[in-house]
Amino acid sequence: DNAAGGFSYVVPDGWKVSDATQLSYGQALLTKIPPEDAQDPPNDTSVLLGRLDLKLFAGAVPDNSGAAVRLASDMGEFFMPFPGTRVNQESVPLDANGMPGVASFFEVKFTDANKPNGQIWAGVVGAPTAPGTPRGQRAPERWFVVWLGSGTHPVDKAAATALANSIRPWSPPAAPPPDPNAPPPPPADPNAPPARPGGGVPVPVTDVPPEMQPPA
Repeated sequence: DNAAGGFSYVVPDGWKVSDATQLSYGQALLTKIPPEDAQDPPNDTSVLLGRLDLKLFAGAVPDNSGAAVRLASDMGEFFMPFPGTRVNQESVPLDANGMPGVASFFEVKFTDANKPNGQIWAGVVGAPTAPGTPRGQRAPERWFVVWLGSGTHPVDKAAATALANSIRPWSPPAAPPPDPNAPPPPPADPNAPPARPGGGVPVPVTDVPPEMQPPA
């Protein structure tokens, strides 16, 4: 469950939820669980999830198909800013418990032959904000998954699809009502010094020195 993004999802096998405080986009970060003989996860694959809002250009694209293509393109340029050619592009439909969606995938064959191909899978699920909705009432009900991979650690397309299809809208439960049987707060201490007046509160002055009195 992710309160910040307003959604829940099922973490894929072999992955774990990681610290998302430094994310530029999204509200959740998944990293691959490293093998037993390694301490850190591979740095060429990760998964981002979040609400598709107007922080992303794709959030302004009204249809999910166009939004997925734009999201994959923008994220590809952000995370793989190296010269190369996009190859093996494809799109697939998504269905998150009745929420429609689309995913877009492509690889980047880099000009540097020593660099393994980059891969990106971007999925969008949910319904866009209805046209004409007042700005103050636009609460995006679309979410995204961006799965980054490489020729060394390829995108697991089946797992990415299952992850996107597992997304559900979610809100944290409301705070419980106050306990009617809870003891009342303690009474005020009669021996406590009086509270000092707050800033900006006028305090009458009754002991003005004679030399500071206004002229008669």
